[in-house]
Amino acid sequence: MNEQAADRQMEYIYLSAALFSTMTTTMFKRIFTAAALCISLWAATNSAAQEQLRPYEKWEATQFVALSGHQPIDYVTAVNNWEITYNLRTPQTAGELRGKGIQCSDSQLMLLEIGGIIERTGGKWHTAIPILDKRQTDSLRIFSKKVADDIYIKNQPDFIKLTNIIKDMGWEANTLSLMFSYLLDGRMWTKLLLFDDAGKHATWSGCYWILYEPRPDAKYGTNGYGEQDLCLTYIDSGIAPSTNTMDKCADEIRRNGKINDPALVKQLIKYGMVDAQGNALFPIIRRQDNAFHQTVNRLTENISAALKGFCGSMSSQFGIKEEAVATVALYHEVMWELMDRMEKDGILTVPGILKDSKRRGDGIGNLVFYIEGGLMQ
Repeated sequence: MNEQAADRQMEYIYLSAALFSTMTTTMFKRIFTAAALCISLWAATNSAAQEQLRPYEKWEATQFVALSGHQPIDYVTAVNNWEITYNLRTPQTAGELRGKGIQCSDSQLMLLEIGGIIERTGGKWHTAIPILDKRQTDSLRIFSKKVADDIYIKNQPDFIKLTNIIKDMGWEANTLSLMFSYLLDGRMWTKLLLFDDAGKHATWSGCYWILYEPRPDAKYGTNGYGEQDLCLTYIDSGIAPSTNTMDKCADEIRRNGKINDPALVKQLIKYGMVDAQGNALFPIIRRQDNAFHQTVNRLTENISAALKGFCGSMSSQFGIKEEAVATVALYHEVMWELMDRMEKDGILTVPGILKDSKRRGDGIGNLVFYIEGGLMQ
């Protein structure tokens, strides 16, 4: 081989090596880029999956239950049971859950099943309680406002009549408490359904459902004491005396029609619930046929009939198949909307103690009433 030929051969080898190096670098870059893309896609998918599982505390979980042991929330919030419950909105086997990296023991599934939170059909587990996402929750609240508007317009004369009757009976300061806790969150349930009608489980009966976020407007609650014959309306139940004190108050009124125990009088007088002689400064409602009860009965009949007419679409719109659960979930939204409408129209006013969550003291008497025989009887 002459020198020129050797130079050309070396040039060829050099060019080949350079080309190979370029090709190798390019291929490596492509492989690296593809791998990076896969990692990015996995990270994005994994991140999205994690974002979907919002902490339980950010949702609005509602329990309409009677208890014989643990309440529904006890089952859902133990270990990672919320993660399991949330993911089982889509039916899956235990193996499929574990394949997604969700820790899930057979004993956890059994406990959730006993607790009425999940059930198994066709070999797959799925949630047995309604869990509504943001779109469904927003839609439910739009729908409930429409239902409440329809009910309110048709029954406005009786709402006004009842507040006037309450005023004539000398109970004007307790109007909100009686309209909500006695009528809407009390007697209404005797017309709609009771706890056992909505389902019975090992340690509770009734129903339990979860919405994406809490209602932004005022949301009242009702506590019953004694034999459910002394009732308190609240936004923050911590404003009241202790449960033991309220139970004693209910027992004294049931036996004596007033508070005879001097120590109990001393406790309750600070809350504006009794006077110095132990006489109740809140309504004591007797079972009798009068204008108050007649108007309450008419409203409960009309509202329950109207509400049941709207429940048929709850399954298709929100996936709530059981009529009893649909009725309870819808009415829980409707009753607060009705309170908003009555406040807006001046039919009732909100006591100052409910407007200021830090306020305590002598306004509790305006949030309490006693009902002979119990609220649900």
